[in-house]
Amino acid sequence: MARHDGDNDLGAWSEFGTVSGMVAAREAEHLTGDAQTGFGDRPDLDGLPEVGLDTGFGATVAQVAADLAPPEGYHNQVDADGDGTLDEATYLGHAGGGVDILVDVNDDGQVDFVGTDTDLDNRVDYAAYDKDRDGVFEKRMFDDDGDGFLDRVEWLQDGS
Repeated sequence: MARHDGDNDLGAWSEFGTVSGMVAAREAEHLTGDAQTGFGDRPDLDGLPEVGLDTGFGATVAQVAADLAPPEGYHNQVDADGDGTLDEATYLGHAGGGVDILVDVNDDGQVDFVGTDTDLDNRVDYAAYDKDRDGVFEKRMFDDDGDGFLDRVEWLQDGS
């Protein structure tokens, strides 16, 4: 999902990797007890909560899939591209609460928007965008005042 060909990318341990990569890493931990990738410890690049979930040792594939489901009754809708039309989204629950909202804005098979609703109030608290649709998230926005509108921008890559 993400390119790893420059000095400014988030690296192989990007918190915005593919969902299948997150599930594979969790299952590798389950099977081996201690998954080794050769990349070393994953750095915390932004100080925000992890995207994805920690299922713990011993989780089965069915348990991982059930844990990824959003909480019962969660029905959020987003317009990730700002065109006035609600976008089709995938909702992934966090083990500790909250939901990630993934949208493929241009239907190319890659996620271009990852929003996070940390408190399940159906408002995105922060979101990452792949503005040029190249697989690298360049922009993160935050809802600092909790009104449901993303007010502040932080550029993760050169994309300003």
